Amino acid sequence: MVDETYDYIIVGSGAAGAVLASRLTEDEGSRVLVLEAGGQDDSFFRKIPAALDYALLDKTYNWDYYTDPEPHMDGRQVYCPRGRVIGGSSSINGMMYIRGHPLDYDGWAGNALPEWSYAHCLPYFKKLEHHEGGGDDYRGGEGPFRVMSARLENPLDRAFLEAALQAGFPFTEDNNGFQHEGFGRTDSNIHNGERWSVADAYLRPASKRPNLNLVTRAMTRKVLFNGRRAVGVEYAVGGNIRTAHAEREVILSCGSINTPQLLLLSGVGAGDHLAEHDIAVVADVPGVGRNLQDHLDLRVQVRCKQPVSVYPQTKGLGRLMAGIKWITTRKGVASTNLFEVAGYVRSNDQVTYPNLQLGFMAVAASYDGAKSYEGHGYQAHIDLMRPTSRGRVKLRSADPNQSPSIVFNYLSTENDRQEVIDALRITRDILNQDAFKPYDAGEISPGPDVRSDEDVLAWARQEGETEYHPTSTCTMGTDDDAVVDGELRVHGLAGLRVVDASIMPRVVTANTQCTTIMIAEKAADMIRGRDPLEPEYRPLYAPEAPSAA
Repeated sequence: MVDETYDYIIVGSGAAGAVLASRLTEDEGSRVLVLEAGGQDDSFFRKIPAALDYALLDKTYNWDYYTDPEPHMDGRQVYCPRGRVIGGSSSINGMMYIRGHPLDYDGWAGNALPEWSYAHCLPYFKKLEHHEGGGDDYRGGEGPFRVMSARLENPLDRAFLEAALQAGFPFTEDNNGFQHEGFGRTDSNIHNGERWSVADAYLRPASKRPNLNLVTRAMTRKVLFNGRRAVGVEYAVGGNIRTAHAEREVILSCGSINTPQLLLLSGVGAGDHLAEHDIAVVADVPGVGRNLQDHLDLRVQVRCKQPVSVYPQTKGLGRLMAGIKWITTRKGVASTNLFEVAGYVRSNDQVTYPNLQLGFMAVAASYDGAKSYEGHGYQAHIDLMRPTSRGRVKLRSADPNQSPSIVFNYLSTENDRQEVIDALRITRDILNQDAFKPYDAGEISPGPDVRSDEDVLAWARQEGETEYHPTSTCTMGTDDDAVVDGELRVHGLAGLRVVDASIMPRVVTANTQCTTIMIAEKAADMIRGRDPLEPEYRPLYAPEAPSAA
């Protein structure tokens, strides 16, 4: 028996699902159901940009996943938090706003997907964005998603930018505009000193419409099919199993971990894997769960001999005072995500466009606070932007409440191992420039004794962590591993689309939130049968000389 009927059912309210909920309900005749496994984002701490450790560790808003033992990371199980709350991971992430390099998207287009070139994606990036500086040929000034640029108020942030230029890297006024490559101020989705998630930008305004039904704490168990057409979903809420019928489409926006899990639970995936769990095959789509990609993150930490880091504001009374200042003024260190400067560089002269992201924090601490230096310090983050290592997501069982089996396979290729070696050399060169002479009191991690390639890789295996950017487990394309076509429809099935980061053919040279929102904005026009926005061809930066690296 069907409990309810809608035109569209969206599973997930994160960076893609919230956008779709908003855009699809702009059509007053469309009835839309959004199912979110988590609850409301009602945490006071969630709004504080600097409270990243709280957001990442609070299991109330987090799926709290861990990988299986990683075969090339000394068998470590790597923490893999994913948002379980309205707004999804945009409600718990680091709030970095970066689109990636234009060649990322042109690379997608080269995969028989011409409508996904940078020129075709740019108008959708502009559509979503409300940059505090207003719009121009590259930036949006009237969209729902608020974006601000860093202020560089801490001297250590200014030192990192100056040091990068001293090391010979280019400066960029805007790495989301004409010039992605180089170092400059970062952008973040922070508005009036508070986190600005997709729930704030899209979902809350849309929730006022009578044609949107948002059900929270609703665990979707499987997609329902009539033959090879998706016709609804089965979900659990309040201890009851319910079904909902979709007259037009079921849209999965659960993210790169949960979307392949739900497809597999529904009988869509590799037939042999489904047989292992006694799940009847609806469609043998072997690419489901394959091609998992992520940015590996490493931290180079340095003691600071001047008391100018934000360390005092991360502990005890200092943290309390920073919180009080934020409560009363929405200003101070708590109003920033602590990532004020970042750069995109090439690891060697043979690399066509940046393959490394080098970020900076004026404190020596892990994202979740678990590995922190107790004293004044600072750190540079190394992130491998275009890894060649590939992982996978599989089922542990046919029980939808059982977490999936995740393996990233970090550092499984010689390419990625060499990039780590090159990246540490580049990062140390920047941190050893004159701009840091007044502050440098010695390297904490990996430490001065780590010099040989073998020692560097041993450090990377022990200390590497996720940058929280899983993608590509339901890849868009036409090859044998592709799961969806250029309009994000699951191959071989009707009435079923995937709209989230899992469809990326290759992870972008960026934090993935912004790209995921763009994907959803573009998909919304496809689903509604609207003409796509006209492509915008803009001049773009090309380096005149080999990279300083």
